[in-house]
Amino acid sequence: MIDTVTFDLWNTLIYTSPQDNLKYKNKRIEGFLSVLKQTGRNVSREEIEKAYDKSLEKYKPIRDRNEDISTREQVQIILECLGNSEFQDLAEDVLSELEKVLANAIFSDLPNLVERSEETLSYLDKKNYKIGLICNTGRTPGRVLREVLRRRNIIQFFRVLTFSDELKIRKPNPEIFLHTLKSLNTSPTTALHIGDELESDILGAKRCGMRAGWISPGRDKLQPDFQPEIKPDFILPDLVSLKNILGREKSA
Repeated sequence: MIDTVTFDLWNTLIYTSPQDNLKYKNKRIEGFLSVLKQTGRNVSREEIEKAYDKSLEKYKPIRDRNEDISTREQVQIILECLGNSEFQDLAEDVLSELEKVLANAIFSDLPNLVERSEETLSYLDKKNYKIGLICNTGRTPGRVLREVLRRRNIIQFFRVLTFSDELKIRKPNPEIFLHTLKSLNTSPTTALHIGDELESDILGAKRCGMRAGWISPGRDKLQPDFQPEIKPDFILPDLVSLKNILGREKSA
């Protein structure tokens, strides 16, 4: 019987639009430009944007190994991509400011909650399920995402919050799932993970012995040809349908 439910974060519980993501990117670039200009160094917005984009290419092999790095390390990669040695000896206070620029852009316009996510989490909480979060981070680190969850008034539902930048491993590495389950004092055999990514959420959960539910609006009546290791146990058209799935599990 399922007694634990873990969730992915992005596009499962919260989401941003492409316009939001472009806004965050521009805010970060403008922030880098402002901080670096204050140091007296000569750099253009175009150079920073090019370095910002190039840094993602350098970050990708790390992510492809299911590993992760800190916000400070991301800042250092961006500075390296500027290709100028004068950006390699910045003072600690400048690096800290650049780190804030990169991490805090999301506060300019908070991500929205996925429809009925608060209702679903509240239901699970009232039914005494252990609830955890397993999130692969990007430019926004776990410490900031905790505040996002607090401001969106859902942080209280989670007993454990796991972020890849803090653990230095990413889904689908089963260790990030097992770490979360250990912190929840539960077993993979009684746990269900919910997420929208087949390659990270479903594959990772199945690899460590959990059941997995794929959030895929509009596909609940379809049965795609899944590879065996990424075949979800459940396909959910929306979050609230999780109530029905758990109800059937209890009565089985």
